[in-house]
Order: sequence, then C-alpha cells, then structure tokens
Amino acid sequence: MLTFEYAEAYDYPAATVFSRLMDLKGRPSRMKGIIDNRVTPEGPAQLRTKYFESGKYSGFKSEKNMIVTELVQDQLLTMETAPGEKQYFRESYLVEPVSEKACRVHFTIQVGSVPKVAEFFMRQLMKKEQPKTAADLKAVIKG
Repeated sequence: MLTFEYAEAYDYPAATVFSRLMDLKGRPSRMKGIIDNRVTPEGPAQLRTKYFESGKYSGFKSEKNMIVTELVQDQLLTMETAPGEKQYFRESYLVEPVSEKACRVHFTIQVGSVPKVAEFFMRQLMKKEQPKTAADLKAVIKG
C-alpha cells in the first residue's frame, strides 16, 4: 500500500475550510481531472455518504465508488472505496486549528494494489498534485 501525505496552512478558520471539504459535489472546482461525480444523498458529506467520481489523471481514466467512513465535524473527513472495488483508495483530511482564524490541513491518500513499476511515477505525480490540490482549495475558499 502506498501512502502520500501533505500538510498545508490556511489563513481561514477550521470550520470554513472543513465546510469546503464536506462539499463533495464541489470537488471538481478544487481537484483537477474530475470529469463527473455524484453524491448520495445530496448535500454536505455525512457518515456513510456515497460518492462516485470519474476522471482522467496523467492520461489514465479512473472511476471510484467511495463511502464516507469517518466524520468528525470541523476536524476529520475520511472516504474510502466501497467494498468490492478492484483497487483500494482512501482519502483523509484532518483539519487542525492553529488559531481562531487559521488552521492546518493534513491530506493523506492511501492506494492499494499498485504495480511496483508504477510506484515511482505515482510518487512523482503526487509530489506535484497534492500541493496543487491544497492551493486550489485555498482559491475556492477565497472565492
């Protein structure tokens, strides 16, 4: 299993940042490559929310069915692939307040069943993509 971690500081309250993370339908505005997504039930994420996403990343098409498996208001959002998916994928966002007006977000992605030959390329891609995703989240919050 590959694990990718990244942390970014935000000059916004934890609740503000977390509310954007819970907007799963809005992920294409802050994550490049997403072509289509569906959220069931509609609205902000809640425990057991189902999420489908299709996209194209580095020329490869990807489709995932995920479920919100952990949710602690204004602190933690975790989604992972539904049972039966051919590849395991887990995303976790831990929001840590550093003051009333600022926070740090810890982004963690875990991917299972990655062929050994693809690991190097995936690591290089994630080194570039995680900071971009963090910056895009800032841009969405700023409006």
